[in-house]
Amino acid sequence: MRAPVIIPTLNRYEHLKECLKSLQLNSQAKDTEVYISVDYPCHEKYVEGYNKIKRYLDAGVNGFKKVRVFYQEKNLGAFANSAFLKKEAYKDHEAFIYTEDDNVFSKDFLEYINECLERYKDDESVFSINLIS
Repeated sequence: MRAPVIIPTLNRYEHLKECLKSLQLNSQAKDTEVYISVDYPCHEKYVEGYNKIKRYLDAGVNGFKKVRVFYQEKNLGAFANSAFLKKEAYKDHEAFIYTEDDNVFSKDFLEYINECLERYKDDESVFSINLIS
């Protein structure tokens, strides 16, 4: 089983769109679930971007095994929105791939991360796998 990708977001429509587009180009995308939590705007200036994201996600995102979208009814803030997604992912999975909505990935990203997760899953000295560029 492939680790799901979790993406907290709020109003950065273009960033989220590019992030998902880059993930769709991965050979393991069709076997990967994506969890997205759209936080509720804390200020009027975020409403336009929030609405763009809602329209985009409500139209459907293809190329993945499954896309689960959660719309928060009140503003959680970045930390709590991320914590919400982690809790959701752990309901069905032992690990997850966390990303911000403004990351763009290589076409080999999912393969690389899933291979590392499998290689180190029983190594108690490894807590997380990170890419630093």
